[in-house]
Formats: sequence, structure tokens, C-alpha cells
Amino acid sequence: MTTIEYGGGPSLEQRRAFANLEEGGHVPGYMGFCPQFKYRYGHTFGKETSEIAKNLPYYFGPRIQGSHHFYPVTRENNKFDPLRSKFNDDVPGRMLPKSTGDNKYTEGMVPGYSGNIPQMNFKFGRTYRNLSDECVDQLVKEYKSSELRQNRLKESSNWMTNLHPVTYDPLVKNHLNIWTDDMVKKNSDVHSYMSSTEPPIPGYKGFIPRMDTTESGLAKRFHEAAQSSLETFGAECKNHFDHMDMPMTRLDISSRPHSSIPYTPNSNYYSARIFHQEGMIPDYEGHIHGK
Repeated sequence: MTTIEYGGGPSLEQRRAFANLEEGGHVPGYMGFCPQFKYRYGHTFGKETSEIAKNLPYYFGPRIQGSHHFYPVTRENNKFDPLRSKFNDDVPGRMLPKSTGDNKYTEGMVPGYSGNIPQMNFKFGRTYRNLSDECVDQLVKEYKSSELRQNRLKESSNWMTNLHPVTYDPLVKNHLNIWTDDMVKKNSDVHSYMSSTEPPIPGYKGFIPRMDTTESGLAKRFHEAAQSSLETFGAECKNHFDHMDMPMTRLDISSRPHSSIPYTPNSNYYSARIFHQEGMIPDYEGHIHGK
């Protein structure tokens, strides 16, 4: 679909009706100036701007622009006849502008000029004036040719018939409203439950059991440390409640021989302490007593 500049796309009335804008209201996101807007509050952007356009006698808000003419027009026999330009892509002769005191590139550039001249670095073999005239002439011709092609493109796009939409605004709007209401209704009864061992999102500042007091959160990423700490806490809670459900019997330890050999945990022993007898993890930067 072509743009509005070239005769296509929805009109201003269709856009305003689709967005439910009142007369004089700006489209939300408009970054231009609107008088007295910074003193208004309590309504939406479109409502506030439309109220401003109604209350201020010198401000009318956005309005439909008139038709654009890409060429000068004259009135003859009550009709407008466009005056076409006489350019060609290959203009005969040189197009060297005369010096007016304000233009930068002119004919007869003074030798020794240290400023930039387009394409001058790729020319050689002749005098400075001949090369500068050739570069300036090439620059002006390219600019005029590009301007002519743009005008021809706009003219040809105006001759083409306007594209008609496949569907209309009310139908699309109603379909989107029905789809949104249906999705909200379907998701209203859906609740997401997190298990007790699922780690939180990285950046969570709340309390996580066993993460800062044991080795579960040591030398690990936040996600892995949180998951390991929650799993450890869950296992300890499960063991505690399982132990409370079992019948308890007291053991007679009076006749049990005492050993003077210190107890050393085996490889399967899981310690909940930060400092180990077998040594710390390499590159541990925390505090160690007596070091």
C-alpha cells in the first residue's frame, strides 16, 4: 500500500475514527507543541487535546491539509494547468552556478582553496580550475537529476488510482475487541503456581533459606544457588516432619564405650558448615578464622 503522500493509505477521518479520537484531538505519542497541555491532567491524551481545541479560540488542533501541487499552476479558462519543468536527465552544457557570496561551490574556484570539493580527490591530470569546474558541474547535475526523478515519481503516483482496503475499520476494530475479550476471559481462571523448590527470578532481593548460611550458595550462580538452597531446605523440612511422625524411643548410652579417636566424616558425608576440615575451595575470598 502506498503512503498518504502518494495518494494511498487510510484518510485522516478513518484514522481518527479507528482510534476513537474526538475533533481536535492529537494521536497519542504526538511530540509537537500543544498549548496549555502541561496544565491539564485527569484525562487521556486525546481527550485533553480535544478539550484544549474546543476551549481555546486560537487553537484548532490537527486539521486536514489541502491538496499538494508539485509544480507551479496558472488559472486559464477556470482550470488549473500545471507548468512542467524543462529539465532532462542529461542536461546539455555545464551547470556552474554563479558566485553570489553565499553559495559555496561556484564556477572558477580560486586555486589553493583547502575546503572539500566532492570527487576532487579522484580527479587528476589537469589544472585546479578545470578539475574544480568539472566536479562542481557533476555535483549540480546529480542533484538536479535526483530532484527531477523524485518529482516524476510523485507525479506518476498521483496518476495512479487509489488503493481500496480489503476490509473496513469497524470490522477490523470489532474483530480485535472480540479477540481481546475472549483472551482475557480464557486467562482469567488460569493461575500459575510455583513449587517450593523452584528458584526465583535472578535479581530477587528477598530471603532464601540456607543460601547465605550454608555452602549451598557458595561459588555458584544465583539461579543454581537458589535452587540448591531451596532443595536443601525442602529435604530438611521433609526429614523433620518424617521424624516427628515416627515413634521415639530413648537409647541407653550409659554403657556405651567412649572413644578418644576424633570422628572424621567420610566422602558421603554432607556438611552444612562453611569451613571444612579437609580445606576450602580454591580462590575462596571469604573470611577464614585464624588466617
